[in-house]
Amino acid sequence: MKALVLVAVLAAEAHAFPTGTQFELDALASDGGGGIAFDGAPRFVGHTCAVCHTAAPLQIETRLESDHAEVFSDGWKPGQQYHMRVLLQDAHAGQQYQADGDNCGFAVMPYRPCDQNGFALEIDDLNGAPKGTFAPVVNNACATGMPPDVDIHIFADGTAITHNGAHHAQLAWDFCWTAPAAGTGLLTAYIAVVDGNGGDGTMAFPADTIGDDVSAGAVPIPELGGTKPMTQSGGCAVGGDAGIGLALVVLLGLLVRRRTVLAIVLAVASGCVHVRPHQREALARRNMKFAPDPTEDELDLHMQEAREGSSGGYGSSGGGCGCN
Repeated sequence: MKALVLVAVLAAEAHAFPTGTQFELDALASDGGGGIAFDGAPRFVGHTCAVCHTAAPLQIETRLESDHAEVFSDGWKPGQQYHMRVLLQDAHAGQQYQADGDNCGFAVMPYRPCDQNGFALEIDDLNGAPKGTFAPVVNNACATGMPPDVDIHIFADGTAITHNGAHHAQLAWDFCWTAPAAGTGLLTAYIAVVDGNGGDGTMAFPADTIGDDVSAGAVPIPELGGTKPMTQSGGCAVGGDAGIGLALVVLLGLLVRRRTVLAIVLAVASGCVHVRPHQREALARRNMKFAPDPTEDELDLHMQEAREGSSGGYGSSGGGCGCN
């Protein structure tokens, strides 16, 4: 009974992580993420922000940009430092608080909700191991250390980055990524973004996880001179484990402005899915079968074999009426 009460209390008090450091805190002792970035990477079993942020309308999009357009088309160069940016597009949740910026929350009276948005990202190799190093951006340049007032948080082990929560109403986050050594091969950037709706609008509950919009996707980044990833067609891409079907379309193109649009990840409610090896265990679940009763399957196949003289997976064909 005590265990059930504890689970119920934890579920009721679940809320968003307004600061990046909470991702690394203990889940029970400090109400943190337990070291999980929730960016959809295989090492986190594909978990994204949708694990906590429920009832998402799935209307937003996520875009990944870089100052070097060739990183997505030609590939990354060993040791090259890239200035990248994660963008939240089509933001709508908490839009009424967008113009307030940081002039919100407990910093003003009367209290006014904040438009709290966030992201998480990591770049992994084919084995699911994070590769490369991250650095903050200050005055549009890659910086060393972690200066104050930056809007990203780098995990202590350097494996992932998240929003820092230093500012509100953010729709873009800049960071620098230094590519790993030669021979690492094809890499994948796993990204998850949250469009916060401001909670229930009161001081007592300034942020919740209901109704926020979420988007998640995976962007392939080949190594220069290595094998390029296969071009996807028909909008097929990786599906997640959060109970929401996602179709992720990766597009490459050019902007006439300073930056180059390098990848667009569209989250929608349906689509075809490429199932990865670590996700195939889900196919063995009972609710994944068209006919979940194996005994009835065998009986149906027996009748089919008897009538058609064909052999299936449960036995050999036979004669008679097929009624036994």
